[in-house]
Amino acid sequence: MSNLNAWVGHRIETLIRSKGMTKRAVSEKSGMPYSSLNSKIKGYRGFDLDDILALAEAIGEPPSELLPPQFHPAITALADSKEME
Repeated sequence: MSNLNAWVGHRIETLIRSKGMTKRAVSEKSGMPYSSLNSKIKGYRGFDLDDILALAEAIGEPPSELLPPQFHPAITALADSKEME
């Protein structure tokens, strides 16, 4: 598994714990089966953008918080361009 997916999995697990949530609760709120969420967090499978969006909403964080800092400028630029439409 890529370093990026490992980083995202660790970040998601950290956010879940910091919010006092469980992976089971996040799986239910996001609509992602628990087994899929668990295998992605453990790095057995990768995350796609739909996963990031659903998990961010379930955790109560903006999607950028689930991604490494080097992606934040690109996310901000994309959000700004969408607001201008």
